[in-house]
Amino acid sequence: MPAIPILPSRNLDRTAAFYRRLGFDRQRRYPDYLVALHAEFELHFAGGGGDAPILLDPAASTAACYLRTEDADALHRAWQPLDLPRFSIIQDRPWGLREFHFIDPDGTLVRVGHVLQPA
Repeated sequence: MPAIPILPSRNLDRTAAFYRRLGFDRQRRYPDYLVALHAEFELHFAGGGGDAPILLDPAASTAACYLRTEDADALHRAWQPLDLPRFSIIQDRPWGLREFHFIDPDGTLVRVGHVLQPA
């Protein structure tokens, strides 16, 4: 069973809209919790509602997650036109992964990659 990150959100409606653009179109929304489902991934978000709003400075956030996929190139091509914040080039990394990254509206670093096949 895969691990599912619970990421911070200052505004769950804005978070839902941002991730919906990325294909997380199956969503369950609660007063202070969001579950966002993609064909390959599941992300959870906490905060942004209820009685105790989350205190978060996106510029200082250290939240991050890694989305492992079978084809990072396909997601890079699909998401590149969306003008995502700090959207990087895709590249082969020395640790054996092909990956790219972007930042969500709450400062979470989202890395996306797949395992490189040995030469």
